[in-house]
Amino acid sequence: MQTKTLENQRVLIVDDQRAFQLMFKGVLYSMGATNVAFAPTGEQALAKSSNVDFDILFVDYHLGVGKNGKQLLEDLREKKLLKPHSIFMLVTGENSVPVVVSAVELEPDDYLVKPFSQSVLRSRILRIQKKKIHLAALFQALYDNNTEQVIELCQREISEAGRYQQFCKRVLAESFLNSHRYTEAEQVLLGCLDQRRNGWALLLMARLCFELQRFSQSQELCDEAIEENRLFAEAYDIKARCFLAENDAEQAFSCIQAATEIAPFSMQRQYLYMDIAHALEDTNAKVLASKQLYEITRRSIRQDVVHLLNYIRSIIAAATLSDDPQQRNRYLQEVAIALQRARRDDNLIREIDFDLFEILCQARLDSISGQQFQAKKTYAAVAEHAETQQQVLPDTVFLLNQIGEFEQADRLAALIDPALQADPVLQRLLSEQQRHNQAQQQHFSQLNKDGIRQYKEGQHLAALALFEQALELAPMNTGCALNVIQTSLQLLKTRSQGPGGNLLDRCKKAFRIVDNMPLPEHHRKRYQELLSQFTQLQQEKRR
Repeated sequence: MQTKTLENQRVLIVDDQRAFQLMFKGVLYSMGATNVAFAPTGEQALAKSSNVDFDILFVDYHLGVGKNGKQLLEDLREKKLLKPHSIFMLVTGENSVPVVVSAVELEPDDYLVKPFSQSVLRSRILRIQKKKIHLAALFQALYDNNTEQVIELCQREISEAGRYQQFCKRVLAESFLNSHRYTEAEQVLLGCLDQRRNGWALLLMARLCFELQRFSQSQELCDEAIEENRLFAEAYDIKARCFLAENDAEQAFSCIQAATEIAPFSMQRQYLYMDIAHALEDTNAKVLASKQLYEITRRSIRQDVVHLLNYIRSIIAAATLSDDPQQRNRYLQEVAIALQRARRDDNLIREIDFDLFEILCQARLDSISGQQFQAKKTYAAVAEHAETQQQVLPDTVFLLNQIGEFEQADRLAALIDPALQADPVLQRLLSEQQRHNQAQQQHFSQLNKDGIRQYKEGQHLAALALFEQALELAPMNTGCALNVIQTSLQLLKTRSQGPGGNLLDRCKKAFRIVDNMPLPEHHRKRYQELLSQFTQLQQEKRR
């Protein structure tokens, strides 16, 4: 079998340092390369790869502003721009554990730390080329996502005791595991572990045991893998999942913290971190995970404005729940910084009405600060638009619940697009607010119902007291404000005086809650009738 050299190979160097580009080009030319292109950014590398099928890509991990090398690799794979025969090598001077392990977890063809010698570079390239040539059909099947062919080709290489049988055993076990063919996966892995208890086999067996709910065995395998290599972040992930499945959130959190310290740049890991933080009701940890998801995806193929929105929503939710004024102020400052920073990222926010999102966020912050009238006034100014914009409809629901407009919030929550609600972070934020408000909402509803009953029985003073108690729980609730007005007017008509003095002043205060607000038809008619009665009573009082 003849291996390729660098002759006739299309090579792309992705590095933002011009000096390194020229130096590295000289090294490659001395190794026989004649066709070398450059790209200083991940974005330019992606554009070039859309037009040329490069045979070898040497990519620096840190590329200044924009995508880094890891994100470029994700993009190339997602867009099918990295062909089965292509070699992708990360090249960097960065040797910190989080960067190295996070990069290696994505499994580039190789990872080179600067400085490196020409002989090391040559041997690495030749080794990968040999593997790509020998297993060309398998890499093509993997590229095509043809699982059955992957399994067949792996089994053939293993049966022939080929040079790459260990690699094929790993791919075969992963294929069985991902296809939920657990019995076959276990047979392959047991055979591997009988020969040698290497890290990848231990981790795949641990994953298998987790899927089969054999949690103790899974954790033992993870511990064995960690003993072999303390930087196996995935082993900590699996242990965390096991502990979470056994409702031991404290142990799960300890494990996921260890994993994120080793390799924090994984979306799946951050989602798991958030799951565990929710189980512990650790507000700060949820904010940190949400921020990390936003940072990870900002420049990647998974860039989505929803990660930014959820990060800001998470901070506001944390501020809402905080009993510590200093901590609440820190959250409010973080919201302001996040909004200001997002303003500079036009590519990310152009797909939504960010002005509207910012207005709704400010109204929520006003509500947290006790400025309920200002929050509702802000909502009234944008309500018609806010209720028709799917991306910010959840924020409208959050705001309405905060100011006590529970009925309106429930109506709009039912209109949120199911695809939007499917986002796990947003889903949790919505359910969390609902759970947090549940007792308050039930108490409010009961007071309001009791007030209506007392009103119908002619006990207007008792009814008014109940309605005002309800408004303390939901200070901007339109329906309850109208109940206060109606009851106060009824007391005025009968010349009764309630406790606390002037009933006309009570009416005025309640009207402030309703005036200039967008109202459902039944509330609008009732408001107009009560306003007419109130105006008439005022005129009579003046006479």
